[in-house]
Amino acid sequence: MARAEFSANPQVAKRGRPRQWGAKIRLRDLFEETDSWLSETVSLYGQPVSLVYQCFQFYWDSPTEKVLFVLTQQPCGKRMILLSSDLSLTGLEVIETYTKRFKIEVAFRTLVHLLGGFAYRFWLKALDKIADWPDSMYLLDYDTDIQTQILSKVEAFERFVNLNAIALGLLQVLALEMPNHIWRYFPGWFRTLPKHGYPSERIVRMALQDQQEIVLSKSRPALLLNKLLAGKIEQGKTSKTPSLAA
Repeated sequence: MARAEFSANPQVAKRGRPRQWGAKIRLRDLFEETDSWLSETVSLYGQPVSLVYQCFQFYWDSPTEKVLFVLTQQPCGKRMILLSSDLSLTGLEVIETYTKRFKIEVAFRTLVHLLGGFAYRFWLKALDKIADWPDSMYLLDYDTDIQTQILSKVEAFERFVNLNAIALGLLQVLALEMPNHIWRYFPGWFRTLPKHGYPSERIVRMALQDQQEIVLSKSRPALLLNKLLAGKIEQGKTSKTPSLAA
């Protein structure tokens, strides 16, 4: 259910609260007149599909901000209603963007379940412990020092997610560019391989994990990873060394 634009008449004064919403519009009723709609052939999930569509701008969840509604109908009668908060987009751009939704959702699923892209745990001792996440948190409610710490914490969240997204992209690049090399060093076994021949992100990760020691042993000494590993080894030796009593 959407709302049409409401134009108030300043000459007519009425009692009560001023009206904010316009008349209700049933979107299903707009499909009754599709003869004047635009016709286009688009690629839906790799298949060309001819459809008709029309764009409308209505108010939906706010009486002050409009939403772009793109109504589409295929020759078989299947209907879709697509929404966009960007009013500058064309109807065809909105339709093509929604066709990529499935790929985006699969990428997010891999990012979350395979790499733990949102499994960050960065605690801030300056904030009081609460049972639930607050509905709103204003930085101005805290001192300047705590505000800086909160912003650093949020930045750590964003960096963690971005680094995992970069790692996911590297796994995909290796799967596409070096599939035979990945299958050669894959530690598992499959009775049959996929027809397209490309490994998944999980297969690539398992192959890299199996070759971890070999890859790290061939790394240049100047790499930052070697410095971090050496620092951790030194810290472990220091913590295990017993202190001499005075």
